Amino acid sequence: MSATDEDAEEEAGEEEEIQRGSLVTQSLPHNYEREAIGFDVEEFLIDGEPLDERGELDADERFLSLVDESGWHTLTITGTVTLESETIQEVFPPDEWDSPAGRLVLVKTNPLAIHRSRRVLKEPPVEDGIESFEVDIERSEHRGTVKLEPFLTRASGREAGATNCASKAGSRLSNGLEWSIQLDEPNDGGGLLMPIIEDFEDNDKFPNENHIHYLSLDEPQNPQLYLNRGHPQVVKVLENEGATGGPPRLRDVLYDYIEHSVWTQLLVQTARDTDTDTGETKHNWQEDVLDLFLEYLYPELEDEKAAVQLATDIRSVEDLPTLMQDIERAVHQRYDLPTDTTKLIEEAIQNDN
Repeated sequence: MSATDEDAEEEAGEEEEIQRGSLVTQSLPHNYEREAIGFDVEEFLIDGEPLDERGELDADERFLSLVDESGWHTLTITGTVTLESETIQEVFPPDEWDSPAGRLVLVKTNPLAIHRSRRVLKEPPVEDGIESFEVDIERSEHRGTVKLEPFLTRASGREAGATNCASKAGSRLSNGLEWSIQLDEPNDGGGLLMPIIEDFEDNDKFPNENHIHYLSLDEPQNPQLYLNRGHPQVVKVLENEGATGGPPRLRDVLYDYIEHSVWTQLLVQTARDTDTDTGETKHNWQEDVLDLFLEYLYPELEDEKAAVQLATDIRSVEDLPTLMQDIERAVHQRYDLPTDTTKLIEEAIQNDN
């Protein structure tokens, strides 16, 4: 085959790929570099000791199972995240290459514990290089499978220009291959925000049977999330531990929906329980809520002053409508509902073909 023929065949293949390409890629309004961030785990420690023969480790599949291990309290994971200059130049416009308004983060998700958190590895301006990380997984606070995934996100907004680079603060620009750590094979949850499955029809303390979930604040020191056994197909999807396919896609969308409601309620309760003079909270879990959302709600204020302002605003009749809109935006920042929903649509279309 001649060089000309090879070029023509390559162009045809590229055109075919464009025509039948991913709906996710086609739907994103900005450049996104998939799996372009290097993510390497160097060591697992259980209560400070090397993993050795404990657990089932598959480095090629980026998976660790501790299902058969008991009696431990803290799993510590150390490693590095690598960002290349080529990735930065793909997702930021040329006029920002010298000082990219990006933030490199490591996100930890645990759906069955309704838990998502992030560790900031590099504040803006982001630059190419290697960043070390250390993440702890407390056994008492997690359930099912915990996933770690690095992201490059846009840290501040900019005026939309002629480029197809993201302009909205919080937009995800790139990611890396995730690691999965399976802790157990849960049945019905338990503990802080770990869902307990109950039949809402059988208990007056729950809302009616049309509800999928309910967050109980009857014991404010320990909020409890319940899932409605009266919707068995929904519960089955939420318990799915898979990584690909229709059910996991649907699971992610459902958890986004549930978490949005849960975090909104927890944030409002935290605001009501926060002291307007000192910024101190009533319960330990409320400190974690403030850590998650204060930077979104009051980015110009230090933590203590931001907590005081939140407590003040929730008590103000005039400021309450604006605060609720800000809370809605802050909670929404934690999720990528358009991408998760598009993945679900893509999976459905592929199954129909």
